[in-house]
Amino acid sequence: MSADPGRRRARTSATACLAAAERVESPAVADPAHSDFSLRWRWLLPVVALVGLFHLSPLSDALNRGFFDAASRHPLKAPPLPDNSALVLVDEKTMAAMSAQGVRWPFPRLIFAQLIASLHLAGAEKVVVDFTFFEESDAMQDQLLAGLAAAAPSVVLARTAERPPVFWSEEFVAAHPQFFGNKMRTGLVEFPADADGVARRYDLPLSLAGSADGEPKRPKNAQGGLLRWHGGLRSIETKGVKVYSAADFIAVGRPIIERLANAAPDLDAPGLAAALAAEPALQGPLADAVRGKVVFVGANASGTFDVKPLPVGKVEPGVLIHWTAWTNLVTGGFITALAWPFGLGATLLAGAAVLLAGLNRTSIIAPVGIAVVLTAVLFGGAYAGLSAGWWLPPATPAAGVALVLLGVVVENFWREQRRKREIQAMFGAYVDPGVVEELVRNPAAIRLGGERREATVFFSDLAGFTDLSEKLPAEQMVEVVNAYLEETSECLHRHGAYVDKYIGDAVMAVLGAPQQLPDHAVAACHAALEARAALAGINARYAAKVGVTLEVRIGLNTGDMVVGNLGSSRKKQYTVMGDTVNLASRLEGANKAFGTGILLGEETARRVQSAMVTRPLARLRVKGKLQAIEVHTLHGVAGTLPAEEKEFVEIYRAGYTALCQRRFAEAAAAFTRALALRPGDLTTRRWQFEATSLTQSPPPPDWEPVISLDSK
Repeated sequence: MSADPGRRRARTSATACLAAAERVESPAVADPAHSDFSLRWRWLLPVVALVGLFHLSPLSDALNRGFFDAASRHPLKAPPLPDNSALVLVDEKTMAAMSAQGVRWPFPRLIFAQLIASLHLAGAEKVVVDFTFFEESDAMQDQLLAGLAAAAPSVVLARTAERPPVFWSEEFVAAHPQFFGNKMRTGLVEFPADADGVARRYDLPLSLAGSADGEPKRPKNAQGGLLRWHGGLRSIETKGVKVYSAADFIAVGRPIIERLANAAPDLDAPGLAAALAAEPALQGPLADAVRGKVVFVGANASGTFDVKPLPVGKVEPGVLIHWTAWTNLVTGGFITALAWPFGLGATLLAGAAVLLAGLNRTSIIAPVGIAVVLTAVLFGGAYAGLSAGWWLPPATPAAGVALVLLGVVVENFWREQRRKREIQAMFGAYVDPGVVEELVRNPAAIRLGGERREATVFFSDLAGFTDLSEKLPAEQMVEVVNAYLEETSECLHRHGAYVDKYIGDAVMAVLGAPQQLPDHAVAACHAALEARAALAGINARYAAKVGVTLEVRIGLNTGDMVVGNLGSSRKKQYTVMGDTVNLASRLEGANKAFGTGILLGEETARRVQSAMVTRPLARLRVKGKLQAIEVHTLHGVAGTLPAEEKEFVEIYRAGYTALCQRRFAEAAAAFTRALALRPGDLTTRRWQFEATSLTQSPPPPDWEPVISLDSK
């Protein structure tokens, strides 16, 4: 199609706008690197402050603790496990056995003396007793347990920082240097718990685990650290650590204590030591189980109040903490928490990587991708680090990544919005000449709000545009779409339309505003028919070149709408809005359901019935509307249709009229004849099937040929 030079210079085609964009060099649109840096530095300080606040918040600790616990339960590599340890627990079996003898918890000192004596004579290398013995007791039993513990060099008793067991004072230790040497065989049982009450770290100096270590060359000033866990009680049993009930050893120790008491009636340490030396070593499976091993004695029964929440289990025996610390000590398995400069460095490096990834980019894919990878590296590195013996809490660096990413996204969003406003202001001069003329004649239309006017809205869209964009290179796709927009715009301008906007390959136009058009509905139909004809010419030119054929769908609707110069005081656009406009857009999309190319609203069809040939399709109810409207498809200008198409339309109309009047048999017959002329017509086939079915099963009295569209 051709047009006069003046009109071609004035129209708002996509090609002209793109060409103008390439020619314009505006400092307002430029986005130099220094402005990017200044923008980022403007919000970087609040981000740093937020990261600092997060680091100091309980949430940071909670996230780090949760991740540490999960990693401890499922380590990347199992930590080394000594093979010379065992656990002897006061368990439910022990409680039941003592209860049968009339003994209640806490057990008297005599019971523990029996337990210690049997473990010592069984050949245990160390007997580490995780009981503090703070309760008042019979003086004779106190003397028995104190003397026995002093006489048995394998025994290590628990104490707190405030005091040792009531029966084993420092004065007692000083009075028996032949048994204690220059140090007390006791260890502190306190351990630092985190805010949630869970034990994750252990202080070695003077601890129970440190006293249990018999290696003289190992430095006793080691500070300990985060515990590397082997698992809960059930888990360590599956790894070969033997766990025994104290009941069996108590039973074996009963006669031993009786013999010791008879041999040393004063229950003093020297006498008990001599009596112990005279006792034969225990033999049998029970003794074999602990011989040469470091045995930790603790409680695991309900009512003993010595169960603790651990990273590897919510309810575990407290002695498991000391046993785990001892295994970490003898295998070098403690985890070192890296100092704060490492965390600060990780946070700064990760945040800088996200920041650099977002520089001068309109897409957020790169910074988001970098952020995801860095977060995975931070948590993955922390997870792997636990098996390597170090711990870098990942929560704060990850929060830094997230907050910097948020800042990049927000800043990029506002920068993109600013660019759009600048470009819109620069292209504001490219308006349709008809709008300019109308504003010159009626300056009041410049006011915001506009007026209500009757007009016809035109919506068109290319069918299969997604497939087109996937098949064609960008340059060819732009060339084809611009050719289509050029021809469609020409057809619309020729009939007095105002091209409101282009939305990708879609065109929205108005006939009847701003220029008054007495027959705007007829003009819209002419423009639609010519646009489809023009597309046939485009297909002929490009089909062989690009290997695709375009198809256009058009929706027309007539009615009242608000028209005017809508927008802000800085930027205005002459446009239309209202239900009439929305329905025109819905009609364009509804073509797909009916298999048609041009759909008319009810009012449009009524106004063009003498000038155009239309065919009623159905009463259409679109999503969000209760009332259905009758929609028509446009066949052509009256008097120009081929004889066969004219016959098809007449037969179809007769069938549709019969259908609406509930003469279903007559309708079915008419639609059958129409299908013989056009077998591929979807609507005819639908109503032929519907009429045949309704002939056999008549519908309710209020039935209408209504089709509902559930999507917009």
